Amino acid sequence: MLRTQLETAIQVAEQRLVLATGGANVCQLQRDGRVTGGVKYDEGWLVALVTLRRSLRTEAEDAQVVVEQRAIWQAALAEQQQRIPPSLPWLAYRQGGVDALAQLS
Repeated sequence: MLRTQLETAIQVAEQRLVLATGGANVCQLQRDGRVTGGVKYDEGWLVALVTLRRSLRTEAEDAQVVVEQRAIWQAALAEQQQRIPPSLPWLAYRQGGVDALAQLS
């Protein structure tokens, strides 16, 4: 069930990122200074889901892997929130990842 939900979430996230970037490479957009917080949020959302998929081992361990990935992304977000001044693109990226993992049941 989690794996099916995850694959669907990845497909939706990929589509959302393509819509946000017009299909352009996110790294190139960033180098050009055209990346917004929304794009970084969507990128973080997708990266968190893909990272989770790569981390899954057996279905019996899926719930534990989700908990571990949530903790990793939450810690990374907290680290960004503590920076003075905070990096807004990185805050958006990490928040996207935290939100993506939170929506998985």
